[in-house]
Amino acid sequence: MSDAPNKFARMIQTAREHQAPTDDDAAELMRLQQPTSKANPAHAPGPKGRGRPATGKRSDPDYESTTIFLRKDTKTAAARLLIGEKHQDLSDVLEELLSGWVRKNS
Repeated sequence: MSDAPNKFARMIQTAREHQAPTDDDAAELMRLQQPTSKANPAHAPGPKGRGRPATGKRSDPDYESTTIFLRKDTKTAAARLLIGEKHQDLSDVLEELLSGWVRKNS
């Protein structure tokens, strides 16, 4: 056995050296850590994340993901009808129908 570090230790050391923060990264980190205005925290600018903006139903607290069972032919027929519709998907149709049923029966 040799006294030299194994190849994995060398790989980890090399990765750490390449990930060392630069002066620009440190300045950006300090800027992001400064307190933001308390006047309107909902609209306070913050660091932008990766990926799509969170503007869909999945990120809306008024919506909840639900699993339901539909017959395949019913779902397929509805999907075909909705292809031509704009800004409406199957969940919108189901929400409209179910909320109408709730209003009628309560």
